[in-house]
Amino acid sequence: MDDERARAGAERESRSRTAISMRWWDAGLAVTLIVMVVLAVTSSSARMPASLVAVGLILAAWFGLARPVIRRDDGLLSTSSVAAVAALVVVGGVAVGATPELAVVQAFLMPALWTILPTTRSAIVANVALCLAISLGFVVGLGWSAEAVTTAVTSEALSLVFSIALGLWITGIARIGAERGRLLDDLRDAQAELAARNRDIGTSAERERLAREIHDTIAQSLTGVVMLTQQTRSTLAAGDVQGALDRLDVIESAGREALTDARTLVAATASSGLSGHDAAAALRRLGERFERESGIVVTVAADEVELPRDLQVVLIRCAQEALANVRKHSASVSAHVALSAHGDSALLTVADAGTGFDPTVPSTGFGLDGLRERLALSGGRLDVSSDGSGTLVAARLPLSPAVAA
Repeated sequence: MDDERARAGAERESRSRTAISMRWWDAGLAVTLIVMVVLAVTSSSARMPASLVAVGLILAAWFGLARPVIRRDDGLLSTSSVAAVAALVVVGGVAVGATPELAVVQAFLMPALWTILPTTRSAIVANVALCLAISLGFVVGLGWSAEAVTTAVTSEALSLVFSIALGLWITGIARIGAERGRLLDDLRDAQAELAARNRDIGTSAERERLAREIHDTIAQSLTGVVMLTQQTRSTLAAGDVQGALDRLDVIESAGREALTDARTLVAATASSGLSGHDAAAALRRLGERFERESGIVVTVAADEVELPRDLQVVLIRCAQEALANVRKHSASVSAHVALSAHGDSALLTVADAGTGFDPTVPSTGFGLDGLRERLALSGGRLDVSSDGSGTLVAARLPLSPAVAA
């Protein structure tokens, strides 16, 4: 549908340009004919009938042959184009032969020949033929004499030089305009293709973002629910009913938080427990929740760092993922979360006293790689160090959103 509208618009624009062009040609012909009629009327009475006939022939040649060809814009040398050029050349010579003063008609005929013919060479040949026909007309109208021949050769040589120079100049301008038009069309096509690719990239990026959001929120909450359910089963098997009820309360709370996260994603928001610009309070709430779910003691030392809302979301997601890794992989009984400002950046660290791992070995999970991608999109970076005494995850974020290059 859009392509059809574009083609229809281009056709309307082309017709509009053609209509404007033909109005100018008709106006030029009208002025030329007025001058020719005045010259015919003021010439000798013996020449007047032939002069008026010549004017009529020019009108017939224009409307019968030349004008339809000018309105065509196919750039082809057709039989109708050749016929129109031949007619204009003949009537030009006839007009001058009837009344030499009617040589002014070449001021209209020469540009017409350049417009009708598709190539520079053919236009030059046609102009030479027109000048020869008009020169012959001079000789017929003035009589065979040295003075008539000199007048014809001089005037037509100058007219030919001027016509060729002007024609080449206008043709060059037209060629440059056509090339610019082609380049503009190519640019529009490239912009349309780039827009389509950007839409595809945006869709892919949005899918990846949603995957990270689901992994960092709902998946982690459900993992906690599974672990708590296993612990509750063990508690019931041991006959500790009150402990099982306490665990059920925690499971219910975790389920509600997972439901809240799901609704948040559906609503295209990322609250993550954030309220205003209170990242420190959100970290403390996260630590309390994690400690209740996992039994791992979490200490939080968070300074009041002012961050834009989107960067707060990134920071909380990093803390969630780092603590999830502590629970799943470290076998540590404690974790320490810290947030502070250093210059123009905020630093979040999550440390544990677990078994550690080798950071140089490529990971098979999505967590750390997802964190690195998330931080990179926000202009930050992730550093991970680990040994037998524990693991330290450090996420550094700028205090203002990064501008994508």
